Order: sequence, then C-alpha cells, then structure tokens
Amino acid sequence: MKLWTLVIPIVLISMAPWIGPGAAHADDTVPPTVVGTNPPNGATEVSRALPIVAILFSEPMNTGVDLTYDFPVSLSWSPDRRTLFLTRTDQPTLLVENETYGFTLNGVSGNFRDVAGNPLPRTDFSFTIGSDTTIPAVISTTPGHGATGVSRSLTQVSITFSEAMSGGYSITTLGTAFPTYTASWSQDKRTVYLTRNDQQTPLASGATYTFILNPAGYLNFRDLQYCYLPQTTFSFTTAVDPGVPTVVSTNPANGATGVSRDLAAVSITFSEAMAGGYSISSNFPSYTAGWSQDKKTISLTRKDLQTRLPAGMTYSFVLNGGGTTSFQDTEGNPLSETRFSFTTVEDYDYELIKVPAAPSKGFEWPYYLSIPKAPSKNTILLVEPNNTGTWSDDQAVHDAAALSLVRWRSDFAVKLDVPLLVPTFPRPINPAAPEPGGIYTQALDRYSLLTEAVVNGGSIKRIDLQLVAMIRDARERLAARGFRVDTKVFMMGFSASGAFTSRFTMLHPEIVRAAAPGSPGGWPLAPVSEWWGGTTLRYPVGIADVESLTGQPVDLAGMRRVAQYIYVGDQDTNDALDTRGFPTSESDVICANLNCNPAPYLFNRWPISEEMYESAGIYNEFVIYPGVTHTISAAMFDDILQFFKRHKPAKAMPWIPLLLSN
Repeated sequence: MKLWTLVIPIVLISMAPWIGPGAAHADDTVPPTVVGTNPPNGATEVSRALPIVAILFSEPMNTGVDLTYDFPVSLSWSPDRRTLFLTRTDQPTLLVENETYGFTLNGVSGNFRDVAGNPLPRTDFSFTIGSDTTIPAVISTTPGHGATGVSRSLTQVSITFSEAMSGGYSITTLGTAFPTYTASWSQDKRTVYLTRNDQQTPLASGATYTFILNPAGYLNFRDLQYCYLPQTTFSFTTAVDPGVPTVVSTNPANGATGVSRDLAAVSITFSEAMAGGYSISSNFPSYTAGWSQDKKTISLTRKDLQTRLPAGMTYSFVLNGGGTTSFQDTEGNPLSETRFSFTTVEDYDYELIKVPAAPSKGFEWPYYLSIPKAPSKNTILLVEPNNTGTWSDDQAVHDAAALSLVRWRSDFAVKLDVPLLVPTFPRPINPAAPEPGGIYTQALDRYSLLTEAVVNGGSIKRIDLQLVAMIRDARERLAARGFRVDTKVFMMGFSASGAFTSRFTMLHPEIVRAAAPGSPGGWPLAPVSEWWGGTTLRYPVGIADVESLTGQPVDLAGMRRVAQYIYVGDQDTNDALDTRGFPTSESDVICANLNCNPAPYLFNRWPISEEMYESAGIYNEFVIYPGVTHTISAAMFDDILQFFKRHKPAKAMPWIPLLLSN
C-alpha cells in the first residue's frame, strides 16, 4: 500500500478567522486531542466504497497539517475547524478487501496545533476493510419525489434507504419551511419518519416542500459500514384548496398613490370570515389590530396620530409571509402569502438630495441630504446612520432602507429646523467576520474598525472616517447655499444605528455637539477600560483597546463636552451586547454582570452604564421609558426633539474644513 504524507506548515497570520470568543490566549496550555474518527479506530468490515474519513478534535484547530495516510485524499475543515474531512480522490475505485488502512497525525512535523499553538500529541488510528461495496441511497419517500396534490393534512414524511443506517440524520428544507417535526427510525433502521409536532394546522395550500439530506457540511446520514449518504434532494407539492381565503380589497387600495399623510388606519377585507389571528410584516408605524364583528375585515390603527406619515413614503404589507399561517379562515385554511402597498402624497416640506460616492473626498458610498424648504440660515447638521435591519450583498436593499429612513426622519428634522444626513453604508454577508455575527458595519462593531474589505466596488474600511468625510462634504454643500453651519453635529440613532451613534460619538467627540442613542445594541459604549474588579472592557463594551484598533486614544475631555440622551424602554429585550473577540475570562465576567441570558430587560443595565460614565466625569441623561418595547415611541421622539432644541447653538460657529485621517 502506498504511504502518503501531507505536511502543511502553520501560518499564524491565518489563524484569526477561526478563533472564537476567548478561544486563544496566553493561559491556554492544554494540548488538543482527537476525540473521535469515522470510521472509528479499530473498526472492521468498513465498506470498500468508503468515500470520506472524518477526524474530530477536542477544540478548534489551526491551519497546519501533519498527516500520513494510505490513500490519496483532499482535505477540508468544518466551519468551526473541529472536524477534518479526508475525501478520497481516487473514487470510485474500491478499497482493498481485508486491508488495514492507517493514519498518523503529527508523526513528522507536529503541525497539527490548536489556535493557541499547543501541538496535538502524535495520534494513530486505523480501520480494516470488509467486503461491502455499496454506498447508501434513498430508494423511496412518502410522499414520493415530485408528488403533487398531497393532502394538507399530511402528518408524517417517511424516507426509506437501500440499507440499514446508523440512526443519525441531517435534514434541511428549502423554500416553504416544513413545520417542526420529531424524527424516529424503524426497527430495521432503514426508514426514518418525520412526524409533524403540530398536526392540527394544515400545510400551506399549493406549497412545494423541498428536503435536502446531508446538506453541505452535515454528514449524519451514514450506513453501518461508515459510508455517508450522498447529498439527496426530494420534494412534493400540497393540494390547492379551492376554499382558501383571499384578500378582496384594502383601504388604501393596493398601488394607491397620493394617500393622506394623516391616514389613521389601514383596513384589509377578506373573502370570508377569518379565525382572528394575523401575521403581518410591514414598515407601517406601530398600530393596534382589530377585527370587524363579522371577522371579514381587520383594521390597523396607528398608535401615534399626532405625527404625520412621511411624504412620498411607500408602505408595504406582507400577509402570512415566510410560511406563516396565522391568517386562517374558520375552517383552518390559511391565506396564501399576499402583498399590497400604497404611497403617501408627495407634499414634501424638505428638499431631498442623493449625493454620489466620492472616493477622492474620502467616502465610497452615497449619502442622502435632506434640507428644510424654509430653513434658518444659522443651523447645525443632524446625522443618523442607516440601519437596514438585515444583512444583504445587494446594495439596493441598503439604499432603499436609507431612503426610507431619511423620509421618516425628515419631518423630525424639519421640526428641529436642521438639515439631515443619512449614509447608505452596506451591511454585507460577504466577507464574513472571523466569528458568527458578520461585520456589523451599521453598528460600527470592532470588525468594522479592522476590515479593509471591498464590497460592490466600494471600500468599507473605517466607515466612521467615511462618515466624517460625508459630514465635511455636506457642510461644504450647505455653505455653498449660504448656510452658516455649526462646526459640530447632532447625532441620533436607534438599535444598530443607536450603537453606531454611541460608538461614533466616543471615537469622534470633537465633531459631535449632542447625541441621542436609543437602545444602542443593548449597551452604550462605556468610557472606561476596566470594571468589575479590574476586568478589561474591550471595544465595543468599553474603550480598553480603542487606540490599538484606531490608532487614536479616546478623548475623554472631549466626551465631557458632548451632551447625550441615552434612552431605552423598560420592556425592550432586543439584546445585541457584542463580546466577540474577547477572551472567555472577560466575556464571562461581563455577561455575569450584564445578564447575557436570552431576551434580558435592557433597562437594568442603564444604572450600571451611568455609573461608569460618571466615574469618568461624564454626566449624561440616562432615560428609561415605562411600557415601551424595542421601538421609538411618540413620547421618545418628543423628548429627543426637546433635547436637541436645548442644545442648538444660538449662533453657528464658523465652519472650518475637517481633516480626514486614516
């Protein structure tokens, strides 16, 4: 048997993408171990058609490899770098019957190491080939692949294999999500049954359910000879119920334009009486839902009738979207996904300009600039970072969200009598961050300060400095129109954009006069480097490593001159406390004191944050609103407006162009 040896040197610079929070630090001296292999060490009667060997480690590993093996393979790692897959490159050639195949890890150079640099002890394993020459296959499903007209009352899906299986499973679905189920195996382990947990709710009408077995990166379906099932797909389509309810009208009508900005309610009328539940996804402001007596019409009445709807805003509604079935008739038939929209009248009180990207001026993304139509010439610029609310590599998605935001906030800016700037920064899926959670550009996370990535032709390097450049450009444009623009800006934001506001203000206090960050990622950036008995607070929890991230220390003296209105609702549980990249010892202490359990009440952190600010000599307004969830209520808007009015400069300071540094 030919002996193959593969030695890949360790490349330390490539270690970072696989380091989890706190995974690598100087105190880690525990060497990694091999905790399992497939086939297991010493296994006999392994299939001659074996396609893949898997090696599971006790912890994430580095990039180096020192491996000796008996047949040619290509190597790939699982996303968490705890499993190494050896895929045979000589398939479909069968392995030799009764032959024992051996593998040695770290027998030559010792390049198998964990992310802290600890070497794996030399490890050997082997297995012996039997006479089996087959790999498992799916021979039938119920319902059958491609079946149509399947009963919506279907309670169970079954999948039968060509041979007995090990009992594990890995399944995902595409398109319409199949309801949650419990998996069980037949006694002979040849059939797996997926039994729906909720058998009362019918499946969606005319929906196609697609199942993928052993999807990429998951190999739990295998036979008793350690052969994996190749990735297998099957699907079926449910019957179309002729009695399903439909939407017969909406008010305003679908596609209507020129809708009054004082619209109080939206109504939706169905073809038959409904059960009383509802599922609506929309950008319409906060509302209460109520049904007519005959249960054929639902009305969505705005909670805040004092604030007019933005001019030229398109409101979109999706009923029973994403596979939800809350809209049902009294027979349990769900409404098919239904969409409608309308647009308010375009009686703008402001002029809206889209300024194109200008890399030569320091910003590689467009921004929107809203200017009141009857403004005071002595003014200050209001800035609100954009917040799409999701990842997307389609820049049009982020641009549309920024446009929607600038239209929402322009009425606020008109009341404040100031121009408004909203950037169109992306929040890309690719490139991925070194850890789950993405590069959260729109929250100005730590990876936003480190990345030099280019997406959709534009750089996302130091978008905080790009925003500084946008502010400078907006000042120049306003000055050219005769405005006397203050040297500093107002800044506001909520949720992710609240986090951006809090963090940007700490990094650039010299250009912020007053800031109003709301529910800022679950935690306002603290102006301290350590707390809780000397626990280091790294960015974006604290400022311990800001200088190493940006090249500049935090200007605490400048922060003391910035007024801040830091607010949250006492029913807000939307937590985005970000400790990625922290050593485990630090993140554990932070989470113990700030409660990282799912859905914590964020307002409990506000007294702790205020104490940290006051310890640094920074005295801000920390405000908690009773009965408010993760939203900006009308009372919040009123208070923020008054806060900014209190801090408007009586006379704008003479404008001086800002220098943009890298």
